[in-house]
Amino acid sequence: MTTLSQPLSYLTSKCVALYIDPNIRLQLYLRCPCFASAHKSEPMRIRDLKLRPDNFEINGIIYSLGVITQYTDTPNPRSVVWDNAEGGIQEHVDIYGFPPRRRQDDAENVRTDNVQMAHLRDSITIMKQDLKPGNRIKIQRLNLKAEAYNMRINNIPPPYLHYLQLTISTGKLVKIESVVYDKQFKFAREYIEKMVFGNKKIQVEHLQIGGDTYLHDLDNRIGITFGPPRHEPLFDYTPQTDSVKPLLSIRSLEVGVLRVTGILINALASLRPILSQTPLKKLKAVCHQRTFTKDPIVNTTEFLQIAQGSPINVLSNRPNYRIHLGLAFDLKDDLINLVYEWKKREIRIGTHYSVGETEDSVSYTFTMFRNIPGAKLGENEETRLTEFPECIIIPMGNDTELNVYCNKPNEEEKEYCRSEFIVKMKWQPRGYARAVEWD
Repeated sequence: MTTLSQPLSYLTSKCVALYIDPNIRLQLYLRCPCFASAHKSEPMRIRDLKLRPDNFEINGIIYSLGVITQYTDTPNPRSVVWDNAEGGIQEHVDIYGFPPRRRQDDAENVRTDNVQMAHLRDSITIMKQDLKPGNRIKIQRLNLKAEAYNMRINNIPPPYLHYLQLTISTGKLVKIESVVYDKQFKFAREYIEKMVFGNKKIQVEHLQIGGDTYLHDLDNRIGITFGPPRHEPLFDYTPQTDSVKPLLSIRSLEVGVLRVTGILINALASLRPILSQTPLKKLKAVCHQRTFTKDPIVNTTEFLQIAQGSPINVLSNRPNYRIHLGLAFDLKDDLINLVYEWKKREIRIGTHYSVGETEDSVSYTFTMFRNIPGAKLGENEETRLTEFPECIIIPMGNDTELNVYCNKPNEEEKEYCRSEFIVKMKWQPRGYARAVEWD
């Protein structure tokens, strides 16, 4: 005789909610009404959360929301098939697939559309003269766009409909759900965010905000905005702090390691209203216009990693105990003033800065430190028995000294330093290193 299965008790459900994989937990929440109370009351623990401009990823499973196009009486053109497969449109559009008109003046709207259509026709003419592989699909895409402008100008209903599509993918497994697109895209996105992240607290071990590659500071400084336009202020190529909303509609967030690949102050603006008081263990980000913000979230981070290149003076007046620069420049102009600033501060023993260096640049960096007034050559316990025993000793305030030395990155250091060498600057008690006369 079979016995009926018994539902989990509330306390057991809470334990399951706390320790189960968050993706499975979401499925239980959506399928089992009795699990909802436990789901909403217990923190959600996520190992890796990546928030990109066009999707978010939870422990390797990618959730993507987009507006796709489906022709009603004919198969989709090949370019539309490709665009749908890439996730569709990531912003609110009208029935023609364009952002809704903002002006009330119909005549002005028609003029604007005619200008856009003319630009498209010119681009098509130029591309037809070039046999570059892939142009056929691109020309088809531009032709369809020009036809859509023409239909909008003449108020002709388009031969296609738009659908809101949620894609959940892990490796080769893909699950797709589609509904008729009848609400603004941002409302649909917020609905998904609240459904996934709407419980009381989210605990994330590793959080990434932005694409998988860093936005290079050089592009910021000379005004380059590469890639598609950003419809979400969080991912904009310029600071948009007044427009950024709290991250993913989360109400309370605890983060261990934060990696920001775009504009850091935008990311911090999204985190500030919801981030717990627990300091970040690590923060990985890049400079913006040769500066690195001194926001309280940054200043309390245990290990600050400034990726790519940055001026050496970003190390000025930093309270962080551990900082690594991917590459430093402007040593000739700023290093002496920086060292003088360090001497005036009471920097605690054990404070550790480091910089990635190439084989060509490491000797220049050592020379610049050696030329600091009062600097001596020597060795300390870390360098004495190594391949690179040289250590530069610079007297600091409060009976401390700065030891500057280098080595090739070990396995642990390779996680954040991709250079051939790593130059280390450590504050030690006065006399920790011993001056040595080099032969």
